[in-house]
Amino acid sequence: MTELVRYEAARRALAEAVAVDEVLEIRDEWEAIRLAGLVAKDVELQVHAAKIRFRAERRLGELVREQKKTVGLAKGGQPYQSEREQVDRPATLAEAGIDRKLSARAQRIAEMKPDEFEGALVLHETEMRSAKGRVSMDLTKVAAEEKGREHRRNVAQALSDASALQPTGRKYPIIYADPPWHRNQGVTSRSYENHYPTMPWLEICDLPVKDMVLPDAWLFLWIPRAHLLAWHEAEIEATDLRTGEIIKVRCQMPLASAVALSWGFESYSTAFVWTKNDDEHPDEAGGAVLVRDQDELLLLFKRGKGLPKPASGEKFGSNHRERSRPLGHSRKPKHYRRMIAAMGGGVPVLELFARVDAVNPLPAGWDAWGNQAAAASEFADAVAHAGDPPARSADVASLPIGEVVSSVVVADGRADTAAPPANRPGANSIDDGLDIPAFLRRVPKAEPVHKGALGR
Repeated sequence: MTELVRYEAARRALAEAVAVDEVLEIRDEWEAIRLAGLVAKDVELQVHAAKIRFRAERRLGELVREQKKTVGLAKGGQPYQSEREQVDRPATLAEAGIDRKLSARAQRIAEMKPDEFEGALVLHETEMRSAKGRVSMDLTKVAAEEKGREHRRNVAQALSDASALQPTGRKYPIIYADPPWHRNQGVTSRSYENHYPTMPWLEICDLPVKDMVLPDAWLFLWIPRAHLLAWHEAEIEATDLRTGEIIKVRCQMPLASAVALSWGFESYSTAFVWTKNDDEHPDEAGGAVLVRDQDELLLLFKRGKGLPKPASGEKFGSNHRERSRPLGHSRKPKHYRRMIAAMGGGVPVLELFARVDAVNPLPAGWDAWGNQAAAASEFADAVAHAGDPPARSADVASLPIGEVVSSVVVADGRADTAAPPANRPGANSIDDGLDIPAFLRRVPKAEPVHKGALGR
């Protein structure tokens, strides 16, 4: 008898079952089959067995509910009763072979609407077949997680659509950015500037991305390995422990964190690695100063709660391997657009510095901004009307190499550049009187603007 035939026979038996012990016998049999399939790594067997287990638990919940409505359930732990009283009373859960956890779970499954139950079975099967992470064997949790995920995505979509009707323009739950990082070594034969215009790191930080983002959002940020931990200044809010006043502090931190914080994203989540070769070209690599570049990093930052955790079928591996040479200089694989669209469940995305053409169209619901894409009007307007850059931007630009301020307190929007770092007390560390985020409490010694930072 094939597994499918056995599965259909078990479904019919459950539909006809009128006693708890019949249902429990079928459930236990197929749970043993599921575990055997797990050991044998037989996914088909596991899928069919899991479905029968859930159908058995649903039928069990229905029988328990029916008994509650008719003769009722006896409570366990009752005082001594006469033989006649014991014969006349209904059975307890324990006497029926049902523990309380199983009973509660079975009744929750029985309360699910038929279409909701069948949908949860499909979702659970998808997760089992994806073989990505541990799969819950509580169907109600699977259904509840999917409901929560769908609700949060619907909220993000609704908020983004509502914001698009406002004068300030659409706000996005996802930003995908591949900034044209300036390589601080001057223009050479290998410079990025030979291929496209670049931007100083400070100007990238100053882009008004924060104004285009929802309170709960993700940022996918491409950054060359050599730039990842290069020190750069960014502005953060801190509490003066002496006065309780919220003030702004400029301090050095890794460039990736500086950009993310400047754009409104408070926390780092994870990273993806693009390996730029394949099995046929394992030694292919880019330029080399210290090492030959064979990969690039895509970082994921979060604002607020971020977006909901993707379902198992929407999760991707942290590494993608694809040659860079056929794509063209600095162009990223289409894989990452597909990945972000899947992880976000179709919510709106703004891609900054995007390359869009007939060969590389945007996914549905995406907007693009950049000199190689039709500008997203809201973001283009925001950039055009962002106002004069902060005073600090001009100060940094005008300082000679080696005199970049390491940490600057800004009390009224003006930068404190009255003295070079070496001549100011506490120049090499944040003032101890400030309460700042823990991950920024250790600030390195003042460093000059980085010369010769490696490009991608």
